Amino acid sequence: MITIELTLMVITYTILIIALFLEVICYKRNIESIEMIAFTFSLLLLIVSISISPLLGTYPEGSTSNVFTLLAMIIVSATTFLNTLQERQHRINPLFKKVHIAIACTLFIAAVVTYFMGYLLYVQFTIVVFLICSVVASMIIIRLTKPKKALAHLEKSNRIFAIAFSALVPLYLIFHYGFEHQYQKLQIGFILPLAFILLALNKIYDDLKRLSLIKNEVKPQKQHFKNYSLTGREEEIAILLSKGYTYQSISEQLFIALPTVKTHSSNIYKKCGVKSRHELTTLIMN
Repeated sequence: MITIELTLMVITYTILIIALFLEVICYKRNIESIEMIAFTFSLLLLIVSISISPLLGTYPEGSTSNVFTLLAMIIVSATTFLNTLQERQHRINPLFKKVHIAIACTLFIAAVVTYFMGYLLYVQFTIVVFLICSVVASMIIIRLTKPKKALAHLEKSNRIFAIAFSALVPLYLIFHYGFEHQYQKLQIGFILPLAFILLALNKIYDDLKRLSLIKNEVKPQKQHFKNYSLTGREEEIAILLSKGYTYQSISEQLFIALPTVKTHSSNIYKKCGVKSRHELTTLIMN
């Protein structure tokens, strides 16, 4: 069983690193968010910290985790919630986001301080509860809200993972921290790596599909825009229009109102003397 868990750990490392690499590429092409990159990186930190725990010697008295694992859990808690808010259409008060970040920062500092003081056990339970609450809250948000237009194609898989994660992650943590001896006998340590593998594979598949769509992309020259006296904002919108983005997607990506996008698009068509998106794409690409 230990051999299987170690093999899963290695596979998890590899797949998460590949997913992280593809997300960085997508981010540079403006088709990925920094929150998603942070979330994947936090998962990698957590799985690494869990793997090296046996190499770090005994845990602080009464604790079942070392400080590195607990710090990684705090980061996962924060990035999970922030990434969920970034991907969904919601009306959650921004205050909740600030409070969540504040709690994460407070727990991070508390974990470091109590570690050096020898009282890590007292903050461990709070960190575990914070992670469980963050995961469950994020999964509930996914179940009750709609994704942003650019991520609508992932809705089915996201809802499946929401159900799986809302069950598996709390189950793993409860068994590990609440029933340590039974956990060792049951050997369910494969649950978390397996969940991470499935999540990362789904993300890799989506990123590869998105990258293949723009693999042979021809970028417009700056001179093309100068010839038609387009403003900086109009240039940004013209590029997104030529890539096939909808008005709603452009609005979400550039953080401007939908009517503003339509107004800019109308001005772009007039300045360039075209009547359709296809004509605009042909004009600025040639």
